[in-house]
Amino acid sequence: QLGVLAGLAVLARLDALIAAGMLGLVLLWREVRREQVPWRSLVFGGTVAAVLAPYFAWNVLQFGHLTPSSGRAIAYMHSFRESFALTSGLQLAAYQPALDLTRAPSWLLVLVLAGLVGLVGALDRKQREHLAPLLLYAPALTCYYAYLQQQGRPRYYVGVAAVVVLLICAWASHLRVPSHRFRWLARVRSHAHIVVATGVVLFNSVLFAAYVQEARHASSLAQPSMYQAARWIAANLPPDAMLAAQNSGIFQYYSERVVLNIDGKLNHEIIPVLEQRRLEEYLQAKGVRYLVDLPGVADYIVFYSRTLSDAPPHRSPSLLERLRIYTGMAMAALRLGPPVVLDERVPDRVLRPFSEVTTVVQEFPLPNDPTQAVTVYRLHDHDDDSRDE
Repeated sequence: QLGVLAGLAVLARLDALIAAGMLGLVLLWREVRREQVPWRSLVFGGTVAAVLAPYFAWNVLQFGHLTPSSGRAIAYMHSFRESFALTSGLQLAAYQPALDLTRAPSWLLVLVLAGLVGLVGALDRKQREHLAPLLLYAPALTCYYAYLQQQGRPRYYVGVAAVVVLLICAWASHLRVPSHRFRWLARVRSHAHIVVATGVVLFNSVLFAAYVQEARHASSLAQPSMYQAARWIAANLPPDAMLAAQNSGIFQYYSERVVLNIDGKLNHEIIPVLEQRRLEEYLQAKGVRYLVDLPGVADYIVFYSRTLSDAPPHRSPSLLERLRIYTGMAMAALRLGPPVVLDERVPDRVLRPFSEVTTVVQEFPLPNDPTQAVTVYRLHDHDDDSRDE
């Protein structure tokens, strides 16, 4: 049953495989330590594999890879210089939603991490053994997102938030309180799990309400304009019009048109295209005649198109290459080595500006920043360019 639940959790969200892996390792370690045949861990691993086998087989048959393209796309998008930071591991404290610390300074995040480590040290041996899979899962997940994917979002750390809550509850439930002097505190301690859970819910409710108000008035709020653009496309472009966008989901759903994804999260073909800088050629070959997105799509297409700009080829670093990069960054920070030179997402030279290969069809200003707009462009085909010449 445990293996089935773990397999279903992975199908719900792929990074749950890290949690399943940590649980399997702990089961294996306990059996090996007791000099037992590791039947339990083998059954667990085999059950998880059996549940996941059809899913992985489908991925290989459809996309030629075990995992969806979204993870590889995120790793590639964040493989340039601006995404490398030694302090990325602070995501463990900053992004887990049990304590919203996304805007906290680094020194506070370090203190929070030290406090969590202190809580683990304060637990008795039996508690640590019970929580071992979760205590391994939290840093493993952080390393995956901070140093492999190099992107963090609070939604990635919901499982870590549960670990933090359980850790605090376990620590609070074993506090020694002189009952004859602080009877009320002893009663609170006996209901530590209720107190902690209530505190977390109230704290996050206040923060979430504040976040919603902030998001509603943020200058970057773009979803209303994206929706307007999608509905305009549905009403004004031909039914067979082929579009492309980085944020393709919202546009395709509401525009009732085919919108080709060009950042790779929903398109397994795109990463090799980006690596070879053939994006403009790819769009032409796919019959794309319209682009729709935020203004940043212009620089994106120019950079990844060898027909529009000059830039060195770039691929996503391997695990060993990332280890070497971060080792070099650490040495440079300690003044024991030279600075690490990394690729930047800036073309060496623009051959043709974006405005030369597109025409603005319609603009939809952002509600809180009218100077920025979601824009529908018509992409010139090569025949148009030939006639212009």
